Amino acid sequence: MHDDRLRATPAVADLDASLPATVVGLYVGGSVATGDYRPAISDIDAVALLDAPVRRPARAQLVALHQRLGREHPEGGALHCVYVPREQSADPDRRHWTWAEGELFRRPLSRIGRAELLADPVVVRGPAPATWLPPATGHDVRDAALAELSGYWTRALRKRAIWRQDLYVDLGLTVWARAEAAIEDGVLITKTEAIARMSGRGLPADIVDGVRRRRAGDRVELSKAQREERAVVVRSFLRAEVARLLATR
Repeated sequence: MHDDRLRATPAVADLDASLPATVVGLYVGGSVATGDYRPAISDIDAVALLDAPVRRPARAQLVALHQRLGREHPEGGALHCVYVPREQSADPDRRHWTWAEGELFRRPLSRIGRAELLADPVVVRGPAPATWLPPATGHDVRDAALAELSGYWTRALRKRAIWRQDLYVDLGLTVWARAEAAIEDGVLITKTEAIARMSGRGLPADIVDGVRRRRAGDRVELSKAQREERAVVVRSFLRAEVARLLATR
């Protein structure tokens, strides 16, 4: 299927052409599907639908395939893919073989990821996601956002050192803004919309501007002292905001 949203991600077409015969569907959600994709910044969130579980020999082939995509395409290293057997697709807690961050491991297809696939995904090929995924309501989106905040991000906020990194500042604030929209309004918003939502919320303007500029691909220089100060401000802000949102359960 031709879709203009894949124009900047030729690694997806290469993946599709190279997948084993057990794969009966390939889909892309996330920023590629919403039109918010930023080359060299965004991940590519793909899901492959299978008619059989991934066996040991196939796992080795998938590792080799993704390693090749990472070598041959500039965006290939950012291409993540969850391999979901159709017979296991209804269970949101079931762990599936997933390629992400340069390794193959097992994790669930997240509830947020499921909701994105049911919204307006790129269907590279295969049956529509609504035929093999249970429906996702606004309450489901809300519960998924609450689970994300109460799990990974509550643990991350217990650590101090990681908040000196741009990665955690940008991702943490973006996750918070998107989670707020999901929890309060039952909707999924893009990362660009999330960054716009940060303004006027009590965060220093230079911190919000830094997130925006890095999202645009700009390099933002900070001294060690500025990183330390930013870490304290962002961590304190997010601890209060996460606690506020979790109190709505």
